[in-house]
Amino acid sequence: GVSTMGKMVIKSFARKASGKEAIGRMRKNGFIPAVIYSKDFNFSIKLPHTAIKALKSIHFSESTIIDMEIEGIGEKDVKALIKDVQYNPLTEEVIHIDFMRVSMEEKINVNIPVVLKGECKGVKEGGVLEQMLWEIEIEALPMDIPEKIELDVSSLGIGDSIHVKEINLGGNVKILESPGETIVTVVAKHEEEEETAPVQEAEEGKEPEVIKEKEKEEAEKQES
Repeated sequence: GVSTMGKMVIKSFARKASGKEAIGRMRKNGFIPAVIYSKDFNFSIKLPHTAIKALKSIHFSESTIIDMEIEGIGEKDVKALIKDVQYNPLTEEVIHIDFMRVSMEEKINVNIPVVLKGECKGVKEGGVLEQMLWEIEIEALPMDIPEKIELDVSSLGIGDSIHVKEINLGGNVKILESPGETIVTVVAKHEEEEETAPVQEAEEGKEPEVIKEKEKEEAEKQES
């Protein structure tokens, strides 16, 4: 299932002063610095607390188009996507956001989250559901970008998988991941344990040979 992209309107303000002191003052007043950039446009703004709360409510989704109303410049109706969020490592508060300006007529590349739903049959049979891909990169016009990709895993038994090629997002969305990639798979518990042990031994066995090869090369270099 595909739910189309959400839209959100937030108010922001042009930011004239830069430098540590100005940003410190701005934060004290409850604003957070941000930048909107595109090929020919790079603009410093500040976001009020209400805007941050709104963005938090969509978990800073990188696939939601945000209508930026920026006060203090002539630009009306700037549409953007979140590109990067920086957090304070101690308080985990948001301290800076990068937005990328988008044109509604230009295709862009975005990562769409993969959300699993349904109770997996294989898990009830004692298997383990493993998700390999948490996001799928697509190319589309902003209006056609799906907000998320929902996969129903209820019918998957042990040994079953869903691959990228099985996903259909419609003709307007191009999937950029390789078709053979596994998104999700159900593995049997005991098989998994058996499989990991011999592999490690094989790898450990290989290493000394590599070292011998290196030594041989070194010796040959010295001889010549």
